[in-house]
Amino acid sequence: MTTRMNRQRTALLVAGFLIAATSTLIASCQKRPGAEGVGATPMQGVGDLQIGVANAPDPPHIGDNALSIVVRDDEGKPIRGAQVDAVVSMPAMGAMPRMESRGKLKELKPGVYRADYGLAMNGEWDVNVRVRPKGKAAVEAAYRLSTSTPGLAFAGGTPAAGGNRSEGNMSEMPGMSSAGSGQEQRDASPMGSVIGAVRIEPSRRQEIGIRTAPVQMRDLSTTVRAVGRVLYDERRQAEVSLKFAGWVRDIAVDYTGRPVRAGEVLFTAYSPELWSAQQEYIEALRADDDSSSSSRGEPESDLAQAARRRLELWDIAPAQVRQIAREGRPREALPIIAPVSGVVVEKNVVRGSAFTPGQVLYKIAPLDPAWVIADVYQADLPLLSVGLPATLTNPYLDEGSRHGRVSFIYPSLQAETRTGQVRVEVPNRRGDLKPGMFVNVELQIRLGRRLAVPESAVLPTGERRVVFVDLGDGRLAPREVSLGARAGDYYEVLSGIKPGEIVVTSGNFLVAAESKLKSAAQKW
Repeated sequence: MTTRMNRQRTALLVAGFLIAATSTLIASCQKRPGAEGVGATPMQGVGDLQIGVANAPDPPHIGDNALSIVVRDDEGKPIRGAQVDAVVSMPAMGAMPRMESRGKLKELKPGVYRADYGLAMNGEWDVNVRVRPKGKAAVEAAYRLSTSTPGLAFAGGTPAAGGNRSEGNMSEMPGMSSAGSGQEQRDASPMGSVIGAVRIEPSRRQEIGIRTAPVQMRDLSTTVRAVGRVLYDERRQAEVSLKFAGWVRDIAVDYTGRPVRAGEVLFTAYSPELWSAQQEYIEALRADDDSSSSSRGEPESDLAQAARRRLELWDIAPAQVRQIAREGRPREALPIIAPVSGVVVEKNVVRGSAFTPGQVLYKIAPLDPAWVIADVYQADLPLLSVGLPATLTNPYLDEGSRHGRVSFIYPSLQAETRTGQVRVEVPNRRGDLKPGMFVNVELQIRLGRRLAVPESAVLPTGERRVVFVDLGDGRLAPREVSLGARAGDYYEVLSGIKPGEIVVTSGNFLVAAESKLKSAAQKW
């Protein structure tokens, strides 16, 4: 009897449960969007607005989706013509880059907006909605969306006006501070930068060694270091070649490396052509002297001028031409002089050598000034400019440094090393900078007064650079920043943070780990 009563009681309980579940299911299927206009997600107090968000389909799937966004004021009236932005994103994980889809917004009716977007894969996604009514400050609301779970989970947003909080508990919204400073924070940062913030108590900060420093303007300077090779100055090199054929008689400069001065005799040359040209010039002068219509004070005749011009075109010095005219006889061995001062870097003749027109007999290159060709990494090339001061030191000698200036930046890169060449011109009066020598080159670059962040505050995350900003009350929020040149222990800040903000300079890897753990726990 007792067993039968127990069975009847169990059957009644099961039937009651089924009836209740069926009623609930029917009610949910027949339920239309209520006063909020959004079925799955209730209206949330965000700033001085009421915002509700739902997704269609629910749950979302790979491909095209749509967000329905209802915006009302604190009295429940629809907000028309607001600027609404919606971003659906998934943070970078391992080798997978960050994915983002920006919704295409359209106002369907007063206070109701539709954002069409696409999902590239299944998983957990962050939804960030930013609403800026006409003539008012913008507010933000953050949600979490899953392709396996219906509805959107409210993660927080701009604190409600008057300090009120909705059921989403916006006081725990990562990265949110007071209404004034928080608003400025969001206006200065990209949408979604507040996601992933973490609250760390002072005692915990001390345990993991968190230190902070303000972001401020600094006089930045950096040093580019490179290795350079000493070369001859190409602009002052000279070759000695003659415009007539002949033979070498006597050699005065008889070995490679010998220093010479401009105008010094290199060797003497005999040439039948040169001897004939001298003889023609002398005979033309004699004809002028014998002419009854000329005197010594009158200019040379056309024939004499033509003969003299022929010698000059063969690079015979004017002083030698005058000497030939004074002596009145041609010279068999005419001295050939050095055109520039320097050292002989190439010598192609010996005593008795025959030479032809255009043959290179000597190459002479000066030692002062010297060229230093430095190989600079591609990343440092934009910092350099012509006229930049340079300091050179010899790594193999204990001597003082010497100074020069950048005179040219080569327009191409070395394909093998991905470096560019920079030419530094250096005085070398003593000749102790020898071509082929390697020296260390330091280029001092002054960037001027720039907004700077300590190098230790920057976390590289693939293609992005992130710093943790101290928002007060123990909250640390990640912020993506755009950086310029590195100057010593600092980076130039191009965008992402403002002067006066406090960033974490020590322990930020541990902060990042806690931030990821918290974000993963909230998604789970």
